[in-house]
Formats: sequence, C-alpha cells, structure tokens
Amino acid sequence: MTRSTKRTPLYSQIRDYILANIQQFHWQADDQLPTELELAEKFNVSRFTVKKAMSELVKEGLIYRIQGKGSYISQVVGEENRAIPLQAAEAGVSTMKLIVLLTPHMQSSLSASILTGAEYYLAEQGYQLIVRSTRNEQELERQLLVDSVRMGVRGVMIFPVDGETYNEEILRLTLNKFPVVVIDRYLRGVETNCVCSDNVGGAYNAVSHLIELGHQKIAFVVVHDRNTTSLEERIAGYERALSANHYPFGPRLACFESEDPELTPEQREKQGDQLERMTLRIQAFLKQNPTVTAVFAATTYSGLATLQAAENLGLRVPEQLSVVLCDDFEHSGISRIPPTCVVQQESKLGIEAARLLLSIIDNPLQERKKLTLPTHLVVRQSTAPPTNII
Repeated sequence: MTRSTKRTPLYSQIRDYILANIQQFHWQADDQLPTELELAEKFNVSRFTVKKAMSELVKEGLIYRIQGKGSYISQVVGEENRAIPLQAAEAGVSTMKLIVLLTPHMQSSLSASILTGAEYYLAEQGYQLIVRSTRNEQELERQLLVDSVRMGVRGVMIFPVDGETYNEEILRLTLNKFPVVVIDRYLRGVETNCVCSDNVGGAYNAVSHLIELGHQKIAFVVVHDRNTTSLEERIAGYERALSANHYPFGPRLACFESEDPELTPEQREKQGDQLERMTLRIQAFLKQNPTVTAVFAATTYSGLATLQAAENLGLRVPEQLSVVLCDDFEHSGISRIPPTCVVQQESKLGIEAARLLLSIIDNPLQERKKLTLPTHLVVRQSTAPPTNII
C-alpha cells in the first residue's frame, strides 16, 4: 500500500487559518492580521513563502494590504460572517438598500444640489440615501466612514473636507473593494473612483473671456478656509489661459485661513463676519495692484467679496474692474450687478456619482474611473472691455 506524501499547500493552510478565525468571530472585517514574521514562525516557513501566499490571498479578495501598515481582513469576507445587531434586525435595516453621502456643509448650494441629484437617481433605483455632515472636520469624516460601513450601507459617496489630501480610511475601503465614489475633488495617493467638474477648463474659459474683452492685467483671487485640488485646478486653468495668449501671470491673492475650532461663537463674532474679513483682504490687494482691470475669483464668496471691495474703493464694475466668479449662486441674475460665472452641473454631479456607485456595487472589480463633467460660462453684467488701462 502506497502512502501519499502530498502536503496541503501553504496557501491553503493560511487560508484555512484565516477563515477559521473569522468563522469563530476572532477576526472581523478590517482587523489586522499577524505580521509576516509571526506567520512564518507559526507555519515554520520563510517570510518569502508567506509573502507569496499572502499575495495569492489578496488576488482572491480574502485580505487587502496597506503598504507600511500590514494586512487586513477583507470587508467582503467580513460581511458574510458578521452578526446583525438585534435592534437593527428588528428594524429591518439589514434588508434596506442604503447609501450614505458625506458632505462638509449641509447648507452650501453645491452640497444641496449634489444631494438632490443623488437622491433622485438612487430613489429611482430602489435605494435610500442617508446624508451626514462631516462639519468640514477630517476626524469626524473618518469616524462617519467607519460607522457607515458598520451599519451595513451598500456604498459611500463622499465630498471630502477642505484641505484634505489623503484619507487612510478611504484608501482602506478602496483596497478592500468597498464601493466608494469621491465627489468634486480627488485625493492624492488614493486612487479611487471620483466625479468632478472640469475646473481647469472652466477657469481657462473664464480667463479667455477676459482676454477676448481686451484685459491684460488679470488677477487671480481666492480667500478660502483651506486649499483643495479643485482650487489648484482652477489656478492651473488660469495660468494655462494666460500662457496660451502669451500673457504674463497677473498678481495673485490666494489665502487659506482655517477658523480656530476652539473659538466660541462670541469670539468668532468679535473677529467679524467671514465675508467682511475676505472683503478687507481683497480691498487691500486691489489697492496694492492698481493696474489690475479684471479679476478671476475662484469661489463664489471670493467673487462676492471682490465686488464689495471694488464698491468700497469706488471702482465701477465692470467699467473699471471686470469680475468673473467660479460657481453661480441663487438669484444671481437679479443681483445689483448680475455676475459673469463659471457654472458647474451641480445636480448632475450627484446623479453621475450615484450612477457610478451603483455600477461599482454591481461589479466591484471594474477599473476605477474619474468622470469629469464640463462647465459652461454664463456672461452677465460684471464683465466688459477695459476703459481705464494705465
């Protein structure tokens, strides 16, 4: 009688070991695995052999890895073995098709329009949308992401907080094949699905419009809480338009001021209204640059503050100073000076983000996508040919 000497492959041994720990509830989704050295000692093999086995487990979707951090249990595996809380089961939450949208500001017109578009599309597809405000705080955003996954949502749409350039939780979910779509901007070092406006093209068209009117001294102005990739793209579009026409870059005011979270409402009130502070900064900037005949303002508030600063200085708009705003605002057409604006397809951002998210839910292994929606320039009464070239 011949005795078989075939051994269970290491890959299968580690796989069985991981699954056994999951099934016994020792490990759940996103729990960190032992290190390669610890696994090598446990199975009495080399670290190279463990590394090769772990690579196979990543391909299978059983685990995911974060460079410099380690290996973690996949969300997909965790979902199959996670116990549903009694109160959630009684409420029927587990049977609901839930999507969460995280946004920095509930009250902003951009967030409201994105919400409207996303909710409309998701409702038609039988999904329910939960909206949570991150209050523009990165730690709260991280916690809400964790909470959303734990409550069993099918996917997440996120409008990142201002100034955020990296988010480990989004990276973790992305590596884990959990459906995530980033809206309005992207995060460096986190290759994920996103839906954005063509900020470069919008800024390029706005500045080109000013050049066609005959302006030569065109300033870039933004006063904002924190920098974002969308603002950086608008700077790039501004520079590209000037370079294409062989114009020198104009003076630039780019201030990013974060409010101190420790301040009480009374202290903030003593500091003055945000728009008033912005106006004073821009007013000083215009006084220092009297040859400027046009301003490209990269946000709505920066544009409104520029219009107010011009009025305070006695500069007539558009005769002495033309102003273009990035982003429109409600009832802008009946303002005292209806502004020329770069307009985003705000509701469509929400619709396309929701559409992309549902396609990822249906096929988590599809290639990651970045959708860019075109903007358009609405010309109103805040721009005209220059009349006071110095």
